[in-house]
Amino acid sequence: MKNTLLLLPLALGAASCGAGEERAPASPFHFVDRTTESGLSAFHQVNGKPDKLMIVESVGGGVALFDADLDGDLDAYLTNGSWLEGLVPGEEPRDALFLNDGTGHFTDGTAAAGLGDATWTNGAIIADVDGNGAPDIYLTNYGPNVLYLNNGDGTFRDVTEQAGVGDPLWSTGASFLDFDKDGDLDLYVANYLQFDEELMLRTRETGTIQGEVDGADDERFAGIQVMKGPRGLDPEFDRFYVNNGDGTFRDASLELGIDEQSKNFGFQTLAFDADGDGWVDVYVANDVHENLLWRNNEGKGFTNIGVESGLALNMSGTPQGGMGTCVGDFDGDLIADVYVTNFVQDYSTLYKGHRGGAFTDTTSRAKLNRSTWSLSGWACEFADFDSDGVLELFAGHGHVYPQVDGLDLGTTYRQRNILYTQRGTDFVEPEGGGGPGFELVQATRGAAVGDIDGDGDIDILFGNIDDAPTLLVNEGRGGNWAKVRLVGASGNTGAIGARIVARVGESTQLRLVGSGGSFLSSSDPRAHFGLGAAERIDELEVTWPDGHVDRFQDVSARELHTIAEVPGGAAQLASKPLR
Repeated sequence: MKNTLLLLPLALGAASCGAGEERAPASPFHFVDRTTESGLSAFHQVNGKPDKLMIVESVGGGVALFDADLDGDLDAYLTNGSWLEGLVPGEEPRDALFLNDGTGHFTDGTAAAGLGDATWTNGAIIADVDGNGAPDIYLTNYGPNVLYLNNGDGTFRDVTEQAGVGDPLWSTGASFLDFDKDGDLDLYVANYLQFDEELMLRTRETGTIQGEVDGADDERFAGIQVMKGPRGLDPEFDRFYVNNGDGTFRDASLELGIDEQSKNFGFQTLAFDADGDGWVDVYVANDVHENLLWRNNEGKGFTNIGVESGLALNMSGTPQGGMGTCVGDFDGDLIADVYVTNFVQDYSTLYKGHRGGAFTDTTSRAKLNRSTWSLSGWACEFADFDSDGVLELFAGHGHVYPQVDGLDLGTTYRQRNILYTQRGTDFVEPEGGGGPGFELVQATRGAAVGDIDGDGDIDILFGNIDDAPTLLVNEGRGGNWAKVRLVGASGNTGAIGARIVARVGESTQLRLVGSGGSFLSSSDPRAHFGLGAAERIDELEVTWPDGHVDRFQDVSARELHTIAEVPGGAAQLASKPLR
């Protein structure tokens, strides 16, 4: 692979140290659980009853890392669920915003920011929806979705009704994209299934097995009673909203071709240019059903080419239990690749991208099939955690049936999250597994990545069902790095849909500025490039959403580079250390 030339030689032995000194990590991958010290352990996610006999109680929610108060560091948005059996007014579980002091220490800023949504939240999607330069929050809920606009000072206001994006269905993943290249952001929303709450609660109260209501037999797993669904329940249609440019959106789903084919158990969406034609497409990972790839027909509509592209099914031509998905160029050929996490007793799938928008299931070749078979996957992300120029991959895991802990099935409800590094064509766990943070056993759902403590490398925030989140701080020994933040000139100030290529010597790295991905979560929108031993990026190439290109030479390491688009002119680059 091209980018292996960026590898930085690292001493594998521990550095010598005197009495009382902390021993340096022996591996470039050394993640440590800093949740308690960070202050994030004050938050506890609620998601129904422990037995999870209702499918709504099993999904959990995402997390988001973004600069809510515009002070230059990453804050954390944590989603919360609820209970089906009624709420005490004023005591509803609520989402929370925790503000970062720049070093990875957080304080609860929810009330001061005007936030604290009490709807049963699944996803937190971040984008500058109104083009004022400040990140906004779109929440996908079991119940009407909510759009909070940032007032530009870290406070938020609910504009859902005026904007027209309060989809009342059970929504999960969502992505913003400039579908028609008119300079503002449109919105794709995946919906999961129809859940008859009254009927399901009645069966719980009477002790009737849920499947007896309609004669279905999908409420049993290995002979034990578990929740009903998704099989035996009705899937929902997805929705596509076009931005009218005046703060309002219209549902253009049928008009643009988001039709009967979208009626699946939709979980996670991913907006990226899958075929390289300059128009952002939408990928949807579906539970049980085949995945969808909506090709953007140059802003005039969508066509589902999931099967034709190779992204709908696994190598056997079979649909899987898609949960989360992420995109990244793992082999350095400047073509996007895709990873999809799937349900237990199946493998999570690595799709290699080819020019023209074709993808092949390369999971077996990458040695990822056996290692994921007994795990139920959710969040995932490609990232260069050791800053050597080669992408790693991680996945968050956790079963949906707590009842499996009483059986001898080779799996458990709480599971270990896994970090994979590349060794030749294989993805393998690094020596030591990635440090003590990856030894934790949890029921993880969402996750987001970003530089939380301002030291330049990438950390991970996991969202765990019925539990506090987990903050894994990267304390490994990595190489040099550079970060790039794009500022678009139009209403799409985050430059969603842009493409960034870094060339270092003979190596190349691709980063796509997108929306959605992982599982119901949003990561740091700044692009991180690992440089290994190199002191600079030789050439940085930015392809903006409208297709025009800017190039920069000799971009220095260990700095944040902000590139501002200039209509009709050359973009402006400003650089500064993170601290």
